[in-house]
This record gives sequence, structure tokens and C-alpha cells, in this order.
Amino acid sequence: MTHFQQWSKVTPKEKSSMVQSEIEEEEQRRAKALELSRQEAWMKWNLPERKITWAELWRMEPFRISFMLRSVYDTLPSSSNLHQCGLIEESSCKLCGQRGTMAHILSGCKVALIQGRYRWRHDKVLKHLAEILDIEIKKNRPSNTEAKQIRFVREGDTRHATKSQQHFILDKGSEWNIRANIGKKLVFPECVQTTLRPDIVVWSQSLKMIVAKELTVLEERCEEAYQRKKGKEHRAADNM
Repeated sequence: MTHFQQWSKVTPKEKSSMVQSEIEEEEQRRAKALELSRQEAWMKWNLPERKITWAELWRMEPFRISFMLRSVYDTLPSSSNLHQCGLIEESSCKLCGQRGTMAHILSGCKVALIQGRYRWRHDKVLKHLAEILDIEIKKNRPSNTEAKQIRFVREGDTRHATKSQQHFILDKGSEWNIRANIGKKLVFPECVQTTLRPDIVVWSQSLKMIVAKELTVLEERCEEAYQRKKGKEHRAADNM
């Protein structure tokens, strides 16, 4: 906190030393995590790593940061953790009686599932994503029929050709519609006959394109959920 080196103000040799020390520190952190019986569970998740910037941390609420970090390292006050620390007599879940681990409480309790607690959390996240997509859909976008500019290069010029910029899928047109399966009330667009109900459907009649999205919040079973929902999407495509 009192002494640090700025990357832009150090010599190439010092940059090499900084990179090497960073790699060594990361390896030590992972080795330490592997020694822990439960706190290393995050290393088994088949998920892309999330990089959080200092700007994002400053905008987050303190309790949100605390919950995010403690959930990753399994230090939340679950029944199992409180029992292990000797703070409560039983480690069972108060709803179903099974062992109240963090994974069980967050996504594995059958009683909570039946009562709609997980559905409530699911719909909260889904509503937020749908609102963001709705804002993007309503933005004024250029027509895809507009002529593209062509840059000519003189003979013998050594300039490299500019790479084509990747566009958001919504940039392909301006007539998009969206529906979200909040409260299990989604009705699939009339252009497809199917009984499947994905979480979000975005479609364009003019482009004859449909985008279906599924929300999954299952860290350790993410791959299993992905394969199951991918199969559902393939069956829906067969009906198109």
C-alpha cells in the first residue's frame, strides 16, 4: 500500500521482474487453495474467470462484495459452517432437513425449489437482463442496407488492411422484439411451433432470425445444465 511500481515508468528489466513476481504469487495462491478442503471448490467450476476492475469495486455495495467473495470461498454462515464452528447444534437445512451446505442452500434444496424461492431469484436476474436487452433493442441502429465504405490502397503501399469490426447481433437490423419468461408467462413467437420455453427470446421477422437465451446459476453443475439446455435448443431448431 505504501510502495508500488507504475508499469509505464519502469525499465524493461523491471517489467520482466514484475511479471515474474505476479506469476509466482498467483501460483502460490492456487497451491494454497488446493490445500483447503472446501475453499478450493471454485477451482473445479467450468466457468470463464471474471476479472473485476477497481472501478467496479468502488461502485459495488460493501455487502455485495462481501457476499461475492465469501460465496466463492465457502465462508458464508451456512448451517454446515456454523455447526463446524460450534455455533449451532445441527448442520441440517431448516427447510428439508438435509445437510445445509452453501451449495445446498443456494441451489440444491428441493423444498426451496417447490416454494418458488429459486424461481424468485431467477426472475430477478432475468428481469434485469431483459431490461438491458430492451434498451439495446430500442436504440437507433443504421440500416443493414447502407453501403459500406471501401478503402483503396495504392499499389506498393505496405499499410495493413484494417480488420472488420465485430458487430453486436442486434446491429444486423432494427426491427427486433423481445420476450422474457418471467413468472413462467412467456409465449413463444408465432413463427415457431414449440412447447419449449427459453428464458429470453429475441426475434426479427424481417431478418427471419430468432435468438433464444437460457439463464443458468449452477456453479458446480454448470456444464451439466449447459448440455441439457443445449439439447433443448437443438430440438427447438428442428421444429423451425
